Amino acid sequence: MSIRVGIDLGTTFSAVARINEVSGKPEIIKNSFDSPITPSVLCFEENGRILFGEDAKSMQGMGNINAIAFFKRNMGNDQFCVEFFGKTYNATDLSAIFLRSIVKEAEQSCREKIDSAVITVPAYFTHKERQATIEAGKKAGLEVIAIINEPTAAAFAYGLNEKDIEQTVLIYDLGGGTFDVTIARINKEKIDILGSDGNHELGGKDWDDCIARYLANQFNEEYGVDLTEDDEMVASLLVTAESVKKQLTSKDEVTIPIVYKDIRGSVSITEELFEDISDFLIGATKDLTNNLIESIGLSWSDITGAILVGGSTRMRMIHNYVRDISGKDPLGGVNVDEAVALGAAIRANIDDAGKSVTPTLMGILGGKKNINIIGAKEVSDVTAHALGMIAVSEDGERYENSVIIPKNTSIPATMTRSYNFRTRAKDNELEVYVLQGAYARPLDNTIIDKYTITKIEKTDKNPSVIEVSYKYTSNGVVDVSAIQKDTGKTLPIRIEKVPDDMSWTDGSPKDQMVAIVPLEVEVILAVDLSGSMSGNPVAKAQDAMKGFVKELDPEFTKIGLLAFADRTKMVVKPTNDFMKVIRGVEGIDVEDVGICNRAEPFTDAFNELKMSRFDKNKDKIRYLVVLTDGVWDDPHSAIRKAKRCHSEGIEVMALGFGGADEHFLKQIASTDEFASLTNLSELTGSFSKIAQAIGDSTPGSGLKMI
Repeated sequence: MSIRVGIDLGTTFSAVARINEVSGKPEIIKNSFDSPITPSVLCFEENGRILFGEDAKSMQGMGNINAIAFFKRNMGNDQFCVEFFGKTYNATDLSAIFLRSIVKEAEQSCREKIDSAVITVPAYFTHKERQATIEAGKKAGLEVIAIINEPTAAAFAYGLNEKDIEQTVLIYDLGGGTFDVTIARINKEKIDILGSDGNHELGGKDWDDCIARYLANQFNEEYGVDLTEDDEMVASLLVTAESVKKQLTSKDEVTIPIVYKDIRGSVSITEELFEDISDFLIGATKDLTNNLIESIGLSWSDITGAILVGGSTRMRMIHNYVRDISGKDPLGGVNVDEAVALGAAIRANIDDAGKSVTPTLMGILGGKKNINIIGAKEVSDVTAHALGMIAVSEDGERYENSVIIPKNTSIPATMTRSYNFRTRAKDNELEVYVLQGAYARPLDNTIIDKYTITKIEKTDKNPSVIEVSYKYTSNGVVDVSAIQKDTGKTLPIRIEKVPDDMSWTDGSPKDQMVAIVPLEVEVILAVDLSGSMSGNPVAKAQDAMKGFVKELDPEFTKIGLLAFADRTKMVVKPTNDFMKVIRGVEGIDVEDVGICNRAEPFTDAFNELKMSRFDKNKDKIRYLVVLTDGVWDDPHSAIRKAKRCHSEGIEVMALGFGGADEHFLKQIASTDEFASLTNLSELTGSFSKIAQAIGDSTPGSGLKMI
């Protein structure tokens, strides 16, 4: 038989809890040190062994640089990576190793198999951090039943007190690395989370850092040695600082001996001084707490009391702050270290309605009843982050965050938005950038991912209506889905990494729209067929040009083919019959128009692409793509005629290889960006980039939200 457990995966300490099958109460599974909590620390050894918990923390205290802690703060951070003995790990990998270790230890302790769990996360964790936590659980070999917010788990634990009256409680959760504040309404049947706020980069570690900085500064002042320049001493100081913080919960002053090389010194710190140097941290939690109360329309007089959760709430300054700001002592009946894991164990063994799903031993034998779980309640949670998307403001002047699901909305929650989408013959895709946060400027929020909705069909109705649904799951994870209303079909979505450069969101959409919705694009491919193109070069050029043609949309694009050497020849006039163009490409050969480079393509292209005074299609975009492998006989004349094309609004793109001259390419191209020197092996890729640039100027990306 296997059991379901609750796991408090903490930044500094973690705990595992189960339901006692006899009493129905949640209980902590103690580790091999007979302790209810395990330090969230790993230490890698050269022989491949990985220490965890107390063993790893001891190595950290000795300054071992292969010990690592606080990796929870980097969950979901693509930039975080550490290396130990030739192997690299991200925060998800480290969390998976740690989870696997504490679960195995818990199995040995309780002599039960553990295969499923509810894992807790800070309420203020974003989509990426929550996803990373779920992935870590799966990598550790667990079925992740759900993830639950730490303050919500604490509310379950407080519910063990079985109060008959309804209470509105504030849960002040200060762990080792994160801070959450949550307001919950708790009665005998249900827990309603009214709102949450927090900072997942604020926790007891920051108080430790204050002490460590003070110790290092005082040591430097007295002995003239900067301990922060020694990595091993920094690691040791941080462990010492945590110990000092704990001692100051009961002592008014602590003296710390510091030994460095041949110096034996000491530094003293008082509780009063500790409060002074960390006062700004208390202020940060105070601001978040007051903002939350105000945002949900309550005042301190509406709060029954505050529950303290997390080991860092043992600091005297936290008790004093809560008592001063609320006018009441913190509520009792909750073990600050164990509450989150105990609450998670309750949630792991009930369904969404609060009913037990775990059978008793008698129930297994008789198949009749489940454990009566103490503290089981229905729970309604909320999201700590608004969900939005990058959109164009009503006046079209700027990009903004269009909030779809407001912060502190009950979850699960789904909202649907409809879009007018002008379809093309093929390759119809809609890009959506999803944001977490409520700031107006997109870049002030977390950009979750780029969601590309694909396989949108061209229908008789143009524009087509695309309905996009944005969802917060009960785990607080974001899900995006889409339906094409004309066809009723669910559309596939490709989730892509957000580009490194999103600075365009600070610009004006009008600057971006110059080339978004033209009526037509005309392209002439001008290929050098002089003698130097014989053999492999012309074959490679043909393959690259055929690939180029296939990447464009014939509904909006016409393509022509021009050959030049000693003379010029318009092989195919611009047409949207792409098969005709491809046949023209396949039919060209070296020496069709001579063997030298006396001619230039710009005059013929100009005559073909120029607009007559009767041409009313002023939005037409025209490109001349020139492919050459050498130096021309009269480059100065060619440059003059290329500039004539520029003045007519014909964009010239110059692609060279072999003996081509890069300076000449830049002179004939409309801009330096349109000039490129490549080689035969990269010719297809270079043409593909040109096709993409031209394709981006065709219709399809112009959206209107309705």
